[in-house]
Amino acid sequence: MTYVVYADVLFLYHCLVNVTLLCMIQTILGQSIKILRTCMWTIFMAALSTGIFLITISLCTLYYVLYATSYFFMTYFLTKHVPYPIPMWKMILVVLAGCIWLAGMLQLFYIADGTAFRTPGFYLTCIASVLVCRIARRIYDRKQMQAHAYAVELVFPARTLPANAFVDTGNRLQNPYTKQPAILINYRLLKNLLSEQSYAQLEQYHKTGQFPYLQMNETGEITFFPIPYHTIGNRFSLMPAITIPKLVYTQSRTTFYAVTAGISREIFFENRYDVLLHEKLQPKKEEPT
Repeated sequence: MTYVVYADVLFLYHCLVNVTLLCMIQTILGQSIKILRTCMWTIFMAALSTGIFLITISLCTLYYVLYATSYFFMTYFLTKHVPYPIPMWKMILVVLAGCIWLAGMLQLFYIADGTAFRTPGFYLTCIASVLVCRIARRIYDRKQMQAHAYAVELVFPARTLPANAFVDTGNRLQNPYTKQPAILINYRLLKNLLSEQSYAQLEQYHKTGQFPYLQMNETGEITFFPIPYHTIGNRFSLMPAITIPKLVYTQSRTTFYAVTAGISREIFFENRYDVLLHEKLQPKKEEPT
C-alpha cells in the first residue's frame, strides 16, 4: 500500500518533534526556555528538517547526518551568547543524544503511515521526554548546589555572624585597591551588627539603590566604601562594600583575613544563602555541607 504524505503534514510533524527537542536541549544545557526564541528556532528547524526529509526520504542515514549537522549549528548559535560558555564536547554529546531520540521517535511514530497524529502515545512521549529532562536537570542542579554550599562565620570585633554560603563560580568581583577577590553578602545579614538607624539606611539602599556613605560612616560602626562591578546587562555600576576581619569556614576552620564583601540589594537563590563566595576563597580539602 502506498501512502501520500503532504508537505504541510510533514511540517506540522517536525514542528511538534522540534519544539520537544529544543526544550530538551535547552533544559539539558541549563538554559531557561524562552518562548519566542524557541518558537522561532522551531519554525526554522521544522522547515529545514522537512526539506531534508523530502530530499532524503529513502536514505535514512543521510537524513540523520544532515539533521545532526543542522542541529549542531543551531545549538551553537542558540547557546553562544549565554553568560557561561558551554564546552564543545558537551554540546556534541547533547546534539548526538537528541538525534538518537529523534531516530527513536521516527521509528516509533513513522509519519508515512499517517497514524502519528492519531496516536496518543506520540503526544505523551513528547511531554514525558521534556518532563524527564527537566526533572533530571533539577536533581543535577540541586546536587551541584549542595556540593558548593558551606556554613561560614563572618567574624567582627563586636559580633560573629553565622551564615549559609554558596560558591559562585561566576563571581568576578574584586577589590579595585588590593586586587583581591571579593564576596557578596545580603544586606540583611548586617541587621544584628548595625544600629536600627543604620539598618534603616540599608533598607533604603535596598529599595532605591542609593547608598549614603557619609551618614553610614559617621556612626563608626563599620566603614563602607564603593567598589565597581558589572551588572548582568554588562552595565558598569558601584556597590557599597565592607572589610570583614575574618571569614571562617565552620567545618574545616579554614580562615581568610581582611576579606572584601560587597553589599547586595538582592536575595540569593530564593533567600537560601546569605553569602556568595568567590571560588578563590574556599578551602581546598573541606567537605561541603
